[in-house]
Amino acid sequence: MTETLPQSRPPADEPPGRPAESAPPPRARDAYFDNAKFFTALLVVVGHVWAEFGDSDAAHAAYMVLYGFHMPVFVFISGYFSRGFMRSTEKFRSIFPTLIVPYVIFIVLYRVQLVVINDVDFRLSSLLRPHFLMWFLVAMVFWRLSAPLWGHLRHPVAVSLALALVAGTWAFTADSTLSRTAGLLPFFVLGLTIEPRHVHVLRRGWARWAGLGVLLAALPIAYVWERGTVVPKINRGFVWWTLGYEDMGYSTLEGMGGRVLATVLALVLGAAFLATIPRGRAWYTRMGTRTMYVYLLHGLVVKTFDYSGLLDRSVLHNPAGLVAVTLAAVALGVALATEPVRRATRWAVEPQARWLLKPSHPRT
Repeated sequence: MTETLPQSRPPADEPPGRPAESAPPPRARDAYFDNAKFFTALLVVVGHVWAEFGDSDAAHAAYMVLYGFHMPVFVFISGYFSRGFMRSTEKFRSIFPTLIVPYVIFIVLYRVQLVVINDVDFRLSSLLRPHFLMWFLVAMVFWRLSAPLWGHLRHPVAVSLALALVAGTWAFTADSTLSRTAGLLPFFVLGLTIEPRHVHVLRRGWARWAGLGVLLAALPIAYVWERGTVVPKINRGFVWWTLGYEDMGYSTLEGMGGRVLATVLALVLGAAFLATIPRGRAWYTRMGTRTMYVYLLHGLVVKTFDYSGLLDRSVLHNPAGLVAVTLAAVALGVALATEPVRRATRWAVEPQARWLLKPSHPRT
């Protein structure tokens, strides 16, 4: 329920008896986007679990379809909710407490996990390198710092796509974090600059059925594609966004063509997925406001299972095992979005770090 702010006192020079203007009430949250964030976060959890199950062509095809759009959609939504960074420099104050401080906390947790469970020697330098999920927080820092630039360009999405294509030829793509930052940049810029009326097209009744049709058709197409009997298999580097063209064994033109194809597929599948999202409030809508909890915390659970060898057990590597693991991943995502988990882990995901900032002063 939205609470309205108390009415302000009338100015001193206002004639007595004139009603005071009340402050505008805060804008109500859009259930559609909270639902979209919730389901996208669940797909991230499922995707990281499926990464251990590529035994069959069918499982691998489903994995490739999922990875073809779930992170681009996650980045698109992140861009959509970063639009304030284009208009207000005050927003930049939030980058340190909401991205950098959680990064420091979780990179320590992930490295301690490696030392304790996987018996890896601890090195101080390892804290300076993003591990597993941490690339996203680093990328968000770069993306949000660049936000004001895109509002000044006539064709921001086209420019960001050109940068992403060129970046695939640069040496820094040997670092997976920087490669993902550059490769996924167009999806962030699209979310940052798209007009809301264009997103609303996906919320129409016909769009839901069209989206379902596209997603259902994608599975058999990916299955045939992955078997490599009609066209060559798609290189995982294109849907992981982690490698440069040379690292994948492609020339510049071949690599650019592959990245354009991966971008188009992500846009089509991502739009189809967003079209299927429920529009109204439901029991999971509130959980869509806690997607960062799901994102950061599930990695610790998944890596615990990975390091302990649980996901390698043969009993799980069959159709029934894959279904069971998928349901467990969904249950994990739902559990991590609950209020008790939020209260218990808020110190790490949303640390009280505003004290590190100078007091905010009004601009003159």
